Amino acid sequence: MALRVLDSCIGCGACESACSRRAIGQADTFAVMYAVDPLLCNDCMDCVTVCPVDALAADPEWAVCFGRGCPLGSSRYRDWDCSQGSDRCLVCGSMLWRPPGGEWVCSVCRLPPGTRGARCPKVELARRAAGVQGTSSMGG
Repeated sequence: MALRVLDSCIGCGACESACSRRAIGQADTFAVMYAVDPLLCNDCMDCVTVCPVDALAADPEWAVCFGRGCPLGSSRYRDWDCSQGSDRCLVCGSMLWRPPGGEWVCSVCRLPPGTRGARCPKVELARRAAGVQGTSSMGG
């Protein structure tokens, strides 16, 4: 789901300090002092608990990490890990996934040309919002 900072933000920085993912930083606009990078936010809610004015809210436009819509939320990928934005594929920008006891892989680029792999719904939403074509035909 990721979070968004509401206009009631007072700019205290408590949320930024509480975010171990570094998903919260100063915004470019004056009206909202801080902003959340939805590709780095893993829905831990640590920032919400420290905000003195309740200025963080769920952003319904973004998928929930490991929840409905996330391929890793299914039993098929039980015990897999996701890079959760800390590391992404250099070719297509997808999150990297690691099977139990395995190495980090991009589920898109390692596939043969013309096939589709499961993709992170957050990365796909960001790609569509930016007007970028998908990379389902890439081989690896």
